[in-house]
Amino acid sequence: MLSALLALELVLAGAPAGARAPPPADPLQWEVPGQVSVVEVPAQMDVGGIPVRFRVVTSREKVERLLQHFAQAFADAGFYLERHQKRLAAQPHLTALNTRTLTSYTLILEPHAGGTTEVVIGEARLSASRPASTPTLPVFPGAKDVLQSDFEGAQTLGYQVEAKAAEVKAWYQEQLSRAGYREEEPLLFRRKEQEVRVDVTPHAGGLHVFLFLRTAGEPPPK
Repeated sequence: MLSALLALELVLAGAPAGARAPPPADPLQWEVPGQVSVVEVPAQMDVGGIPVRFRVVTSREKVERLLQHFAQAFADAGFYLERHQKRLAAQPHLTALNTRTLTSYTLILEPHAGGTTEVVIGEARLSASRPASTPTLPVFPGAKDVLQSDFEGAQTLGYQVEAKAAEVKAWYQEQLSRAGYREEEPLLFRRKEQEVRVDVTPHAGGLHVFLFLRTAGEPPPK
């Protein structure tokens, strides 16, 4: 999602006299209307070989207002915006492309109880992409859309597969046991300082399989 390239160009006329000043160069530092709190994530992730950063802000504004604000901010910055963007996630979202640096920015909005909205702003440096690394965890045969991410030493692995949940779970119990892991809880495996969690959920007529590998004792990312 963060690495989606945009196909249509938004052609902008010159700014009229009295127009507001352009926003800061780094969209991750743009002011969010109604900002209540900020979670800074300084570290960089590697998702499928693409460097990714993100920032999380809580706002008092509604989803519609935030979408309008960022659509205008992306346009003011001269980014490309697809006029009719495909729905790639359950949450409302918007993606723009800085064609000068081949960097994409995705805004994801999730309304919370009480009237606040969680604003996730992600950056994907497409120009710095490199071949994705080979998965370090076993992948169930027939998997599609395999994506591995690296974040401060932790790794995630996700994919889609057409199989039965019980079959996938039993397969991982066997594969990880052969690799020296011990199942301490259902689908929670440990080998020395390494811990692997396996999550299997129904998705689009098949299964979404997600694995999280971390060093034991470190809390998983939220």
